[in-house]
Amino acid sequence: MQELQLFSERIGSAMDAPDLPLTAGGRRFLLLWSLAIILLFLGLGLYTVRTVNQLRLDAVARHKARFDPKGVEPGKTAAEDTLPAGANPRKVTVGMYVDNIASISILDASWTPVFYIWFRWTGDDINPGETFNVVEGEILSKVKLNDEVINGERYVRYLVKAQITKFFNPSRFPVDDHLLTLSIEDGVLPWREMEYVADAEASNISSRVKMPGYVVLKSDMVVKPHTYKTTFGDPRLPADSRETYSQLIYGIWNGRPGLGTYSKVFVGLFAAIAIALLAFFIKPTDVDPRFGLGVGGFFGAVANTLLSASLVPDGGTMTLLDMVNGVGMITIFLTILQSTISLHIYDIRGDLALSRRFDRVSFLLFATGLVTINALLPWAGLAR
Repeated sequence: MQELQLFSERIGSAMDAPDLPLTAGGRRFLLLWSLAIILLFLGLGLYTVRTVNQLRLDAVARHKARFDPKGVEPGKTAAEDTLPAGANPRKVTVGMYVDNIASISILDASWTPVFYIWFRWTGDDINPGETFNVVEGEILSKVKLNDEVINGERYVRYLVKAQITKFFNPSRFPVDDHLLTLSIEDGVLPWREMEYVADAEASNISSRVKMPGYVVLKSDMVVKPHTYKTTFGDPRLPADSRETYSQLIYGIWNGRPGLGTYSKVFVGLFAAIAIALLAFFIKPTDVDPRFGLGVGGFFGAVANTLLSASLVPDGGTMTLLDMVNGVGMITIFLTILQSTISLHIYDIRGDLALSRRFDRVSFLLFATGLVTINALLPWAGLAR
């Protein structure tokens, strides 16, 4: 209680000190300091906001290419977009209904959908329900529910649970959105022999599907060729040929419902910054509390940085998470630097009026710059 009372008295004595006129040199110093801080926060804001917004636009472009039947995804092998001469593949109609997502983990780079899948085709010489594979995943269980002939068409339906590997791009965490793709190919027949036809009208996702921290934004389905840069050792094929399969993709777009996760991740950082900013209300000569708040806040920011970094995999690039933590730690370091300068002005030069005005101006500049950047960053990263 005595320490709290002493702290309050120190703040009160600093705030109650009379305003004194500034010298011309003092006004010039405040102007140059203000311009430097404004330019610093303006530069940080422009860099971080533009970078995060570009990351969002890049994600939109990737997702668009993924669902363009003729589109080539960045970094992927361009697929053969025309069938070989004389090819007449069998048409197989395929549809999906995602009933549940049993698990989803950013750190483990995987998600586990439970879905119904059905096939319709004519003829008895193929059985696509038994030969399909889940791309970049494995089927954990598959139960046949229907197998009958309706109006001359073979109809089979399965209930499938699969585990799919998915690298969740952490660049915009915690205002990120992702495209979950459930892709299938036939494991036996290439595109020239069998082609999927999407039953998009009957395909859907259950309204009961929940993902912790995310909401379902939309879903879509597309069929496109998928080319492998190999012959899979088939001696009948030329060595420089590539094998292409018909791939059906069901995509689920998810995103953050708001800024709840953002606030939870950075609440420790924001508290550390707020504590550091309190130093501006303490006389510079009260060295222990004046500098102790900044140092304590800096260690709090470091702890929050380490904790938040453990929530996502290391992508090896600058992310929104790094930017917010970085801006916060820069701000706290500047409060310590400002306290050092203010102490010199107050104690060495004996200019109490400049020191007090310096503290006030610095508090306003730091608080305004920090709030502005942290208001714009999540807006730049959230899915539109």
